[in-house]
Amino acid sequence: MFLRTLRLQNLRNLEPATFVPEARFTVLWGDNGQGKTNFLEAIYLVATLRSFRTTHLPNLVAWGAEEAHVAAEADRGGLERRYDVILRPGKKQVLLDGKTPQSLGEYFGGMNVVTFAPEDLRVLRGTPSGRRRFLDRAVFNRHVTFLEDAQRYAHVLRQRNTLLKQGGADAVLDVYDEQLAAHGERVDAARRRTLDELAPRFAAAFAAISRSGLAAAVRYDAPPRPPGSLLAELGAGRARDRLRRHTGVGPHTDDLVFSLDGRDARAFASQGQLRALVLAWKAAEMSLLVEVRGDAPLLLLDDVSSELDPLRNQYLFDLLHEIDCQCFVTTTHPRHVLVADNRKDYQVVNGTIRPFTN
Repeated sequence: MFLRTLRLQNLRNLEPATFVPEARFTVLWGDNGQGKTNFLEAIYLVATLRSFRTTHLPNLVAWGAEEAHVAAEADRGGLERRYDVILRPGKKQVLLDGKTPQSLGEYFGGMNVVTFAPEDLRVLRGTPSGRRRFLDRAVFNRHVTFLEDAQRYAHVLRQRNTLLKQGGADAVLDVYDEQLAAHGERVDAARRRTLDELAPRFAAAFAAISRSGLAAAVRYDAPPRPPGSLLAELGAGRARDRLRRHTGVGPHTDDLVFSLDGRDARAFASQGQLRALVLAWKAAEMSLLVEVRGDAPLLLLDDVSSELDPLRNQYLFDLLHEIDCQCFVTTTHPRHVLVADNRKDYQVVNGTIRPFTN
């Protein structure tokens, strides 16, 4: 996977530009608030049609502009493709090689990204919903149809919850339950399959990164769901759901549990160990994608070095040297990026990205 060019117009505070990245390490540095993360967000947007910072895509359009446009040319296995995303108020236009794709599945899968941001380092002690999103990013990279299943599940869930608040009839709830169970079982199955693949890679990566002798593990905290069981759960819990006016069972209630030597990391891990766990998760995700897709995804590192102690920062870049991927790194100072070769630096000042040489 190789990103050849990235064209930006009216995206947040970034000045319009055509950007040609380095084959291995592209480093963008500057003070906070200058637009470094906006650049990574542009890559993530054109690859996933989402932002890793907000669910409201109109926020990405520059103040006073009518639309934002991000275009990328990428090469995968000798096949060159162009991806365009145009954001307007209330509308998102997507083009693949200049044409509207017939489905999301046609668009997705050609450009994979793994993102590592400071917010990820707080996920393990955060909310279950944050950990579900953390897992779902990996699932989406592994199974391109997952996003559509997850969106349909979320849509039906909102409809069911609205009906519960309105005291809707059982006959209508029966219809929603069947739809919710069908979409929910696919979401649940994709999460479990991906986690089964990631778990051994995660344990091995943690051992290499932490070098502490502690055994790391991760599990999906959810009840077993053989085919048909979710529909039965929804039916059995309907009276309770009516009282509480929301849906109390399903993949939207599940969690991801990280442990060290069998103890829940949320309660027992140090801050340094939590950071090592997140690093290991990202390393496992990269390893899995390399195996199943034949090449490495794009890696976006957003100011992570400022959140890591020097030893773990060194472990991170040792790991990156072993993975042949195109990496985009933001930082407040170039010396935090422990890379000497195959590197190109840019300084970001008030939305302008300037080539920088020492």
